Order: sequence, then structure tokens, then C-alpha cells
Amino acid sequence: MWPGLFSGHDTIVGNTGDPSIFVWSLEWTPFAIGHHLNPLVTDYINYPSGANLMWNTSIVFPALALWPVTALFGPITSYNVMAFLGMTLSGWCAYLALRRWTRHWLSALTGGLLYMLSPYMASQISGHPQLFIAIFPPLLVLLADEILVRQRRPAWLLGMLLGLAAACQLLTGSELLTISGVMAIPALVTLAIAFRDRVAARTGYVLRAAVVSVLVFAILAAYPLYVQLFGPLTVHGALQGFSYYTGVTGFLIPSQLELISGPARVPDSSVYIGLPMLALAVVVAVRLRRRPEVLVAAITLVCAALLALGGHLTIHASEPILPLPWLVLEHLPVLEDVLPVRIMLAGYLALGLITGVFIDAVIEARPRLRLAGLSVAIVALAPLIPYLPITSGRFSVPAFFSDGQAARLASSGSVLVTPYGTDQPYTDYAVEVWQAVAGMPFRTVVAEAFLPGPGGHQWGPALDPLELELHDLGDLGQPAPGALSPQQRQSYISSLRAHHVTAIVVGPSPGETQVVEFLRELLGRGGTATAGVVVWTGLQP
Repeated sequence: MWPGLFSGHDTIVGNTGDPSIFVWSLEWTPFAIGHHLNPLVTDYINYPSGANLMWNTSIVFPALALWPVTALFGPITSYNVMAFLGMTLSGWCAYLALRRWTRHWLSALTGGLLYMLSPYMASQISGHPQLFIAIFPPLLVLLADEILVRQRRPAWLLGMLLGLAAACQLLTGSELLTISGVMAIPALVTLAIAFRDRVAARTGYVLRAAVVSVLVFAILAAYPLYVQLFGPLTVHGALQGFSYYTGVTGFLIPSQLELISGPARVPDSSVYIGLPMLALAVVVAVRLRRRPEVLVAAITLVCAALLALGGHLTIHASEPILPLPWLVLEHLPVLEDVLPVRIMLAGYLALGLITGVFIDAVIEARPRLRLAGLSVAIVALAPLIPYLPITSGRFSVPAFFSDGQAARLASSGSVLVTPYGTDQPYTDYAVEVWQAVAGMPFRTVVAEAFLPGPGGHQWGPALDPLELELHDLGDLGQPAPGALSPQQRQSYISSLRAHHVTAIVVGPSPGETQVVEFLRELLGRGGTATAGVVVWTGLQP
């Protein structure tokens, strides 16, 4: 992560696309709580309508945990700390979970590193903190082992911890919570069948822990879920609008995310395992199938891979061969917003356990066999090494927003900031990032968020004539109109009034000159050029 962490205050780990809304969220959550505002609903974007942040992965829990970092160093640095801690703590929690079934710390460390540096994580670290903060799945494994198997501590305590962890995951990202719940089902069924003679004796303890966990989760998550399901500006339908899945070759051919890269490219998340690791997993699972943890891991890996294939079996970007279980699941509520390839996260955790058990055997083998086993492990693990260093991106933040000048903008009404467009291709010019870096001193018309719309939702607001014009000029660099007709002028002024615009800030963009020329014609006066932007203040909505 070195290039993204230490290249400057405006540089981040990953790209500058999706992270912009997360940088904004890191600033918004503590700002909202500090100003007695609802952190789950906002009108600081898409003013005056606002947005429901429970539908927009607002990472409330990480934002609260990183509040001191954000306050001291700003939201961009806080995002980098989140990337570093999210990935590292995910691997550490996987190590803690795997250590329960491995006899040597090196075995658990190898499995934890496989989980932390898996193709899934290498993909999500580019800009999806709600997914690369993958702490919950290994914590769920730890707590499930205590509740279902060991039962050494008070049931109410473990239930409370499980409910707390689930609520924190909901306020980090609901998709990973859903994936964890789905993948817990085959593991529970496998355990129940393997230990059917012990189920009755352990049921009471499990039920007591389950009741407490449900109660704790309900108490902590009741209001966020109410806002999401029944609050203002709720949205409906499959928000992703697509369903990333993989063909069989996706498991066998490395993607561009691996150091030993290949031609395959699975969008959004790689599911690559590699033939050597797959062969190793099969051999270990068959030879040690009587060990319950190996059996559960093998079943989990198979189920995760099966669901990652999506609704139909394909080979490699080929025609569907036959329907698969996901074809039914993808139409169920909640599951409709899960991308199948992301389910492989559970598969990599299971693969980490299988690998750890194998490393145990290698460490304890005779010297000659130990050398052979070590060679097998290297051959199996080497193809999974991700391409390094992790990519980095840089936001272009005008000094106007970073040196305190934006604080003099009117706090009432809204500020129209350009470049403006819900599909702007120049994502390093991110208005929501500028707003966050400035400390949220103003509301803005722009909204990179899911909002109510036709069919249940839409991405960003429907653009009115003024916003379409600004988008064409600023984002696409089209020529400014020579003169405005009375009808055009009236339409544009009506748009400013509808959004209660009291100031306009034109930031750097491909069409900045055209936007300034257009606004000078519309407002009848030029703006003030200062600190990398052009500002019009004193507008009377």
C-alpha cells in the first residue's frame, strides 16, 4: 500500500472512483453527530431532497471508529488508515480463527495471509471498504465454534458478542453480512449431520445464545433498519443492475490481479484458486475428511464456488449450460443485491483452513517429506500472490476547499459545485470529496447516491435543463452557447431557485472555461477567481 499511503495528503489506496463517497462518509458521520443531525439521512447532498444513507454504504461504524483520525488528519488520510487496518485486521482475525484448528502458529499465519491477500481482497481494496473490511466472517467462525462446539463461556456473553458483531457489520456493509449468513447455512447443516448424536445435548445452550444475539442485534440495528426500510427516500429493487458471476475457467486462470497474471478478467472480484491449490485442497479434504473442521471447510468451499458461478453454469464467457441454485436465490429479497462472485470470500477463508491443516502436516513430517511438502505448498500458494504494489489514486482538491476559504460560503440553502454529472468520467474531480475536505460547511446539489426513481431507484438525481447544460460543458467540454434565449434564461434561473442556490463554485474540469463563460452570461456578472476555483456568492434564491 506504500504508494497510496505516503504519496501526499490527496492520494489514496485504490482508485478515485467509488472511494469518493466513502471519503465523504468518513467526514459526514462525525460531522452529523457533532451537529445533532441524523447520520443515516442527509440533505448535504442532493439538496433539498437529500438521500437515505442506509442505501448508500455509508460505513457508519468505521466512520465512528476512525473519528479521531478524521478530526486530526482529514477524511482522505482517514480513508487510507481504514484501508490499511481493514485489510490487516481481516487477516489477523482469520489467523485467530484458524489458530483453533492448527497446531502451529505458522500454519494459521499462512491461512490468514491467504485470506488477507486473496484475489477477492486484491479486487475490493481498489475502492470498496464495505467489502475489504472483512473482519466479520472469521469472527463469526470464532463465535460459532464457541457457541456450537466448545460451550465454555456463558451463553449470554457469546450471544451478546455475536449480536454486537452483526450490528457493527450491518453499519459497515449489509452485503457481507448477508453473504456470511448464507454461507453459515451449509456449515451448520454439515455440523448437525456430523454430530447428530450430540445435537440434543447442545441445543439448549445454542438457543440461549441465539436468543440473546437476536435481542442485542434488534436493539442496536432496529433504528438503522427502520430508516432503511421505512424511512425517507427509501429505494427498492436490485440496486446493482447487473450480476457479476464467473465461469469454470475463472477458478483456474489467473486474472490481472495476480502477480502471475493471465488473460482472464473477472469483473469486480476475482475467484481464482489455481489448479495446484485446487488439487491440494481436494487431496487434503479427502485424506482428512474425518476431521470435522476440514469437512466443514471443504463443504463451504464447494458451496461458495458453486454460488459464485451465478445462475447458470458456463465454461468461459460461453453460453449457459445448465441452471444453478443462484438462479432461484438471486430473486429473493436482500439476496438480489448480492453479487455472486463476492461469495468466494467465504471460500477463501475455508481454503485458508485447509492450507493451514496441510502446513501442520508438513511441519510435523520427516525431513525428506517436509521438503517435499514445503515445495507443494509454495507451488500452490505462489500463483495467488497479488500484483503489488496495490494501485493508488490521487484526488485533485483545489486549495479553496483545503485552506478554509470554503467556510465562508453560506450555510443556508445550497452551493452548486461543478464539475456536475452523475456519470462524470474525470473521477479525480470529486465534488463530494471537496465538500468533505472542507469540513462540510455547505450543502450541495450534487449526489453520487442511490435515490428513489422509476422502478424503485436511480443513480443520482434526474438532471434538469441547467444541470444537463453544466454537465455537457464541464464534464464533456462542449462549447458554451453564444447567447441565452429568454426561455432558456428563465428555465436556468428556475433551477437555481428550486435548489435554493446561494453560491456557485466552478472547480477544475475539462470544460472549466466554458462553464465560467456560461455562468457569466446567465448571472450577468463574472465570478471571483481564487485558490483554484471561480466563485459566485451573494445569489438570492
